[in-house]
Parts: sequence; C-alpha cells; structure tokens
Amino acid sequence: MSELDNIIFLDTKVSAGFPSPADDFVSFDLNLHDYIVNNPISTFCIRVTGDSMINIGIFSGDILIIDRSINPRNNHIILAVLDGEFLLKRLNFQEGNVVLKAENEYYQPIFVNRKRDFKVWGVVIASIKKYL
Repeated sequence: MSELDNIIFLDTKVSAGFPSPADDFVSFDLNLHDYIVNNPISTFCIRVTGDSMINIGIFSGDILIIDRSINPRNNHIILAVLDGEFLLKRLNFQEGNVVLKAENEYYQPIFVNRKRDFKVWGVVIASIKKYL
C-alpha cells in the first residue's frame, strides 16, 4: 500500500457560493482507486492533449480514467481510435449513424461511415485535474 492509497475524506458538502458552517463533519479514509475504479482489469489512465472538450471541463494535461468494460451508449464521452489515431469525443447516434462531437464550438462533428476504421477503446469514467 502506498501513501496515496488512503486519503482523508471529509464527508460534508462544501459551498462554492455562500459559506456554510464547518462544525459538523465526519472524516474517514478514502481510497481513490476503490472510489473511481469498478473494473481494475479493464481500466487505464491517459493524459489529454488539445482543447476539443473544454466546454465540459476536460483540458489539456488532465488525466482521464477509461473503462473498457463499459458498453458505450449515446452521449458517453469515449476514447476512440479513428483511422489509426486516438481521439476523445462525445458519442452520438443519429438516425443509425455514429457522430463524434467535440465539446468546443470551434470543432466540427465527425461523421463516421463504414469506410473508416473506427473502434471505441473505452468510456471516460473520471477526470483528474491538477491545480498546482
């Protein structure tokens, strides 16, 4: 077990608006691996580069937790391979077609046809962002 396996978790809500009293809170150890990962054998991490998903809070440098065991559904954020290149997009099904949408208005949707080599590598289950 490493020092980061268990981190103290304060089981209280924190206000991002007006202050709330901090007198009544409970703390316990939180294992981030146990909290985030449901299927360890099929889960991996990858670092983001680029800005196509910034409108949902995924920025270049963030670490994503990807689970390959989840069956991708409409509106899931997925890691895909398209024509041999990794990309991160929102999965949409429109009239039986696959459309990969960015979460940045400067990027056009990608319409996947049968001529393209397309595979979903996994579904994003969490994002880790570092501030310092």
